[in-house]
Amino acid sequence: MNRRNVIKLGVLSSIGIATPAFVGFANTKFEETKFPRNSYLKIKLDKIEILLFSDGHVFLEKPQPTFAPEITSSNFNRELESLHLGNNSLDLALNIMLIRTENRTILIDSGSGKHFGKNEGWLLENIEGAGIKAEDITDVFITHGHRDHIGGLVTVNGNLVYPNAQYHIAKREYDFWMKDNPDFSKSKLNLESVKKSVDFTKRILNTIKELVEFFDYGDTLFSILHTELAEGHTPGHTIFTIISGDKSIKNIVDTTHTPILIGNPEWGTQWDVDFEKGIETRKKVLEDCFMKNQLTMSSHLPWPGLGYVGKKDSYYWIPLPFATPNAIEL
Repeated sequence: MNRRNVIKLGVLSSIGIATPAFVGFANTKFEETKFPRNSYLKIKLDKIEILLFSDGHVFLEKPQPTFAPEITSSNFNRELESLHLGNNSLDLALNIMLIRTENRTILIDSGSGKHFGKNEGWLLENIEGAGIKAEDITDVFITHGHRDHIGGLVTVNGNLVYPNAQYHIAKREYDFWMKDNPDFSKSKLNLESVKKSVDFTKRILNTIKELVEFFDYGDTLFSILHTELAEGHTPGHTIFTIISGDKSIKNIVDTTHTPILIGNPEWGTQWDVDFEKGIETRKKVLEDCFMKNQLTMSSHLPWPGLGYVGKKDSYYWIPLPFATPNAIEL
């Protein structure tokens, strides 16, 4: 197949919004948000350049039971207020990483695209505002199959957004979503949400399937991106560390979505395909980041999602301090 050809996705735009990545909430409060053109953060990491972009945000008017489904509302709301995160509401960032090397432009996930309302799908506009065209993307690295990580690969009309890219995904993750009946028996999602999620993900992955290359956990891609399995959120959920010289950033993707789950990793989220495994992995990854004093990034922590994991009686989030608004040299 000529990857420049338009590939149609059929009725993609008619799919419902409720999926594991952001199930069943109304974004009414922020529906008129204007997205910030030309907004990005540039990071110099030794010999490579990293750009962080916003794909928008997701406002949860009622964050329970999506988060902490087995915790009392009084305890949950008390934690929300103590962290200044809202009053029985929660706003989640959509942080996207792009990496430039001497000969590659690598996009890590693609955001939600234009399928789910005005609050999401800002990525392409912001990339173009940084002087990068969709056609310039040489590689797309897919961490997992939730809508806010793969929806931006395809337009609402079914066309590829990044026509010249090669797509990289763990075979374990790909195979899970492409089964006839992916196993959500250890999730706390309802069956309707599961079906909508699976249908959406299958359509996206079927669109790019002839352009996909698989990797194994532990592989280092492009000589800079070291992959690691962090199962639970999805069976093949991939986290990774960007390494250049003696500097590194570990992107834990959706291991945790909010500072609430950093301080209370056992509270869990319905978005995890395996709820208990998600808790186990979250604790393991947070401890690893803390012990190594590792600069960490997450897809959904407050913009730009960069910081460190601290620990006293429990884990807590320490945002990376930087004095200039648009650039960091690590």
